[in-house]
Amino acid sequence: MSLKIVSTGSYYPKHKVSNFDLEKIMDTNDAWIQKRTGIETRYYEDTSTSHMALHTAKDALKDIDLESIDCIVVGTYTPDDLIPTVANTVRKELGIKKNIPAFDINAACSGFIFAFHTARAFIKSKIYKRVLVIGVDFNSRIMDFTDRKTSILFGDGAGCVLVEYDKDNLCDSYIHSVSDIQNSLTAPSSSDFSNPFVERDTKKDPYFKMEGQAVFRFAVDAMNKGINEVLKKNDLKLDDIDYVISHQANQRIMETSARMLKGDPNKFLSNIKEYGNTSSGSVPLLLDEANKKGYFKPGMKLILVAFGGGLSYGSVLIQWT
Repeated sequence: MSLKIVSTGSYYPKHKVSNFDLEKIMDTNDAWIQKRTGIETRYYEDTSTSHMALHTAKDALKDIDLESIDCIVVGTYTPDDLIPTVANTVRKELGIKKNIPAFDINAACSGFIFAFHTARAFIKSKIYKRVLVIGVDFNSRIMDFTDRKTSILFGDGAGCVLVEYDKDNLCDSYIHSVSDIQNSLTAPSSSDFSNPFVERDTKKDPYFKMEGQAVFRFAVDAMNKGINEVLKKNDLKLDDIDYVISHQANQRIMETSARMLKGDPNKFLSNIKEYGNTSSGSVPLLLDEANKKGYFKPGMKLILVAFGGGLSYGSVLIQWT
């Protein structure tokens, strides 16, 4: 018993920002950014996380009966509000009449993979037949644009898939977390409480923080473990896989992983050059882009893999239908 991808969708904002634009506001330059990250441009949102999530959903669902959807799961670490969730806002704005569950999952940049894994569990257990899975993040909202080590990396964007039960199709998924002992990836809450009966130090710095070298080491290891796990448990080799759709964090991470796995680098698709790191949005955005370009044929095997704060990582093996 497994599932298949019925449709895909993506959305990126209208504000395109190049490395040359960033040169004007910080001590950096295009050559430095490209050499270290592979990024040339990124897109910045001006409305909300829910706005991006809704538009990617509409892209994927334009030929779908909305009342056939049984559940909505959104992977994001940048929700607009604690209540309502991004998923609930999407359900409302789509106008779905059924009282279907809709909720968010926070696994940082692994959010989409964790959401997909959750959808697969629902479908495998016969709780639901058709689930909308969205990955979206509004990274620019929490970036410190005086910190050239982090702010140059990120853009905003969203992608999604509609998945449904298919007893014959190949699909497998795994998710994991390890302790971030070094606090290598952090994003403090944007709000803090004020209570006249409780004295405490409140957080002063709301910005995203990252220890680049520690994250790089974890990322390469997590990618390789995620890919090898789904291969081993399904008695496959990397040569049996047609494409790897990985989290678009840094071009050097993807190239290092492909080299260590002794894989064909052409199988590791990339769009980081144009979009930057869109966190939970990166895997589904790239998946949709490749789908619309006609890369995938029925029977092809794909691996989706991501890593992120927490520290979290996970992978999906799926056959294209």
